[in-house]
Amino acid sequence: MKKTLVATALAFSTLAAHAEHQQVNLTVFGMDCAPCAHAIHVSMKGIQGVDTVDVDLDTGLVRIKLATGNKAAMRQFNDAVEKNGFTHKDADIVARGKLTGTVSAPFLEVAGTADRFELVPFAVGSDLSSLLGKTVTVAGVLPQAPKGKVSDKLRYKTIAEAQ
Repeated sequence: MKKTLVATALAFSTLAAHAEHQQVNLTVFGMDCAPCAHAIHVSMKGIQGVDTVDVDLDTGLVRIKLATGNKAAMRQFNDAVEKNGFTHKDADIVARGKLTGTVSAPFLEVAGTADRFELVPFAVGSDLSSLLGKTVTVAGVLPQAPKGKVSDKLRYKTIAEAQ
């Protein structure tokens, strides 16, 4: 019995350690020169857990890939944009976390951060009942929020049990 409890505790601690933001693609409005793009790049790279940053000046798209086990929160990415005088638009994200709540009101909780998103499907008919309480990987869109805020709703495109 004791071995089973230890094995279960290790399994849960491993799952929690792998809950994180994996990729964030932000559109930044107002970034129209090379020094602007460089400032955004430097700000994003300064966030602990960021692996790579690619800034496309022509489209305003900032692609951020994060290291495994990071604890970076969406608030940090938004702050990095805002402190440089720009506005962030919707963000496409891929994140791992625990699916909590109920089938009719599901939430994604990203461990190691304060990020908790109400999940709203892009398409009707998603049955999440088999995923409740499990670690999942979610890809979706986090809508633009007012300055200084992070949206609490994540419109998910895909959701699957994390491997």
